[in-house]
Amino acid sequence: MSSSSDESHSELIRARDVEGFDVWALPSFDPEPPEPEPEPEEIPEEIEEVPLEEVQPLTLEELESIRQEAYNEGFATGEKEGFHSTTLKVRQEAEVALVAKLQALEQLMVNLFEPIAEQDMQIEKTLVELVKHVTREVIQRELAMDSSQIEHVMREALKLLPLGVGNVRLYVNPQDFEQVKSLRERHEESWRIVEDEALLPGGCRVETEHSRIDASVETRITQAMDQLFDRMHEQSLHPGTADLSLDLGPRTPSVADIDPEQSYVTEHPEPAEAADAP
Repeated sequence: MSSSSDESHSELIRARDVEGFDVWALPSFDPEPPEPEPEPEEIPEEIEEVPLEEVQPLTLEELESIRQEAYNEGFATGEKEGFHSTTLKVRQEAEVALVAKLQALEQLMVNLFEPIAEQDMQIEKTLVELVKHVTREVIQRELAMDSSQIEHVMREALKLLPLGVGNVRLYVNPQDFEQVKSLRERHEESWRIVEDEALLPGGCRVETEHSRIDASVETRITQAMDQLFDRMHEQSLHPGTADLSLDLGPRTPSVADIDPEQSYVTEHPEPAEAADAP
């Protein structure tokens, strides 16, 4: 009795007792969104109705005018487009033809200037050899007539010898023998003077047991020519700007100006002696 009474007074809701229920949602506290503005209604275009009786047919002149206007408009458009297309095509064809002509012209210039450059080189070589030959002939002729510079050449050559060296031999042309002998006596030296017909007048060769100094005319001419040709070659590689002043620059060195220090020194030669000084 007590258990049934407890069940009747209990607040527990059993599943068999549930018949139906409503869902309750928590109310929103956000402000309400504004209502959208209504879209304006499109006003249909009013088409004016014209009575069929008032419609007038186009006359022949009006039709011809409309046709002519359409023709003129189409002709102008076609003319403009055709002119642009033709101009572009002609320009492209002209560029192709111009490139071909320029290439042919460049090849022609190469074929024209290559022989000229080669000819210039041949002429330059010929002139160099001519200058060398004429220079040798003129110098040899002048020295054959007057070889008084032998004293200067000999002094400069002897300066290149070590101090205190002995057994010095001087090789000179027979034409210069007496002049060198007189110089030796004035300075009370003990050089041996040897005549050598292979040497040109104005030149000499100094020899000791361990050295040889070549101050011959041939060697000095070769050195002068080498200096000249080296200078010409340098100028051809680095040409300067045109100089309109009267300054002609340094003069070309003559044979007498060549420093015997530029002569080469070799070890222990044994040339044939022509004649010894008394």
